Amino acid sequence: MLPTHRHVAEHRGFNIYQRMPGFEYTPIVLAKIASYLIQDPEGQISVFAFLYSLLTEPLGQVDEEQLQREAVAVIQQAIDADKLAQEDATFEYHVGRFVAAEQPRWWIPIRP
Repeated sequence: MLPTHRHVAEHRGFNIYQRMPGFEYTPIVLAKIASYLIQDPEGQISVFAFLYSLLTEPLGQVDEEQLQREAVAVIQQAIDADKLAQEDATFEYHVGRFVAAEQPRWWIPIRP
């Protein structure tokens, strides 16, 4: 795996790797993004990205470790539902949960 990623979970033979250090501030939007690579048992890679707005919660009150656990749970649910797609899966945090985001402006897909 890439040296920029750390193994955070294994689920049903799928390995989940998080880009370090986790949620990262991006100057393009007033938000933080965490991305994950999921490797299936055959070696194929899927990409998941999660965003939360810095304006969603009062500053300093976001539990990023909890959000990372929730992100991994979303990935595990996708694995269980056999819904790992060839295109990147993107999610935004709204009203206390991650919601799928279709082609958000904040994410540049790795595959054309």
